[in-house]
Amino acid sequence: MGWEHPKSSRGEFIPLHDEEFVLAARRWMDACIAWDQGTHKDLVDGRTTKEEVPYFWLWDAEPPRPERYRLKWNEDPTCFQIYENVSEGTPVSPVFETEAELREWLIAQGYSAEATDAFIRDKYAPTMMIGSDGIKKDIETLGE
Repeated sequence: MGWEHPKSSRGEFIPLHDEEFVLAARRWMDACIAWDQGTHKDLVDGRTTKEEVPYFWLWDAEPPRPERYRLKWNEDPTCFQIYENVSEGTPVSPVFETEAELREWLIAQGYSAEATDAFIRDKYAPTMMIGSDGIKKDIETLGE
């Protein structure tokens, strides 16, 4: 409670990867070292060569930036908030102290009780599903 998702100078949420920076940095460094040593999987399987792409960051991406990763939590979470993760992660709900408050808010937003309960149980919902009964979006994909 009390933590606020970072915002840009324009007041927009900054998308965060759902991973600690130190873990992402270690994974990137390991891949960079493997590239340098010629043991990276994309070099081994022939997808490219070091002659074509001499540096790992030209093939994959630049090193992770700390401001784009979530904090390392030192304790178990004490609140609930919904994040979208299509473009990394930004909050799409207020912070709630209980799942019951989150449930009430979702139902007030127009979601069915069935879909809301499934979302709270699964802690995830697809962005969209297309079926014989039409298109369903986000949390409603979990409803009957």
